[in-house]
Amino acid sequence: MDRAIQQTDYDAFSCKICAISKMYLPSSKELEFCGMRGFSELHMAYAQQLKGLNRRAYGKVQTAIRQGQPLMNYGTYLRTLIVDIECKSFLENAANENSKIQILNLGCGSDLRMLFFLNQYPQLTWIDLDFAESVSLKAKILKKNEQFRNTLGEPQGADDTEYISDRYLLKSCNLNHTQKVLDILLESSVPEVPTLVITECVLCYMDLSQSQALIDNVVSFYETGTWVSYDPIGGNEADDRFGAIMQANLWESRQLELPTLMFFNSVEKYAQRFEDETKHTQIETVWQYYIQQIPQEEKNRLKSLQFLDEIEELKLILSHYVHSKSSW
Repeated sequence: MDRAIQQTDYDAFSCKICAISKMYLPSSKELEFCGMRGFSELHMAYAQQLKGLNRRAYGKVQTAIRQGQPLMNYGTYLRTLIVDIECKSFLENAANENSKIQILNLGCGSDLRMLFFLNQYPQLTWIDLDFAESVSLKAKILKKNEQFRNTLGEPQGADDTEYISDRYLLKSCNLNHTQKVLDILLESSVPEVPTLVITECVLCYMDLSQSQALIDNVVSFYETGTWVSYDPIGGNEADDRFGAIMQANLWESRQLELPTLMFFNSVEKYAQRFEDETKHTQIETVWQYYIQQIPQEEKNRLKSLQFLDEIEELKLILSHYVHSKSSW
């Protein structure tokens, strides 16, 4: 099961490269508000390094570019934009009040946003945690590229399976082992420093007890912080079979389970993940975000990239993904 979950990172990265190749990404907000200059070039450089280290994963990238459909590209665009903007907003607010800030990306996979934000905020420390296989591959790619090393800081030590510098930590950890997570945090971060925690399609793959233990313990570890999460939900209407179909497809194709998909099957129930430990949770579906937060000019730009006549299907899919932000 763990290996099947690890493979979803290659899917997500492939989708991001496809969205870049079709010009969905970067958006004007990522360029102007988030300061992500060189977005496309850095992601493509990472993909080229991937080619030499994991040809199977690189093959997924090439397949995604050839076969990428508008529905997938819209979803990747929104997922990326939502988390990027939350990172930037947190950093802007925290940087005004504190000399140090931290971001903890749980289940980081091949995510590269640390390159952009570490470059902008010298007081920022970034921690990436994920399965050993994903971390080892990512560490090798980051160390091979001089531009990556210049941003992250020269790696310390000779261990090729991780990346540790003064401001960046990439380390292997099974998130189901909460004590191991806490041990790393105790060694590598400061509980008193305001911290942003990111879980991007991570909690949905964990059992209820393990995911709740992770949330409760990490929130308790830091004095103040914000938790941003992006996940699918199953749907709670009697005639809504989205979650059941999604689960059946994932199991048939990959023997992959989403243990809490039908338990946290609405925005209200998903918010309950954080209610006991945090002071306030804001949550919305990604469809709501698209309708309310994406300007018409940007919607018109997206429409010009690929023909999309499946608006109702887009609404259905995006209504079954949520973006939550909890603060304490």
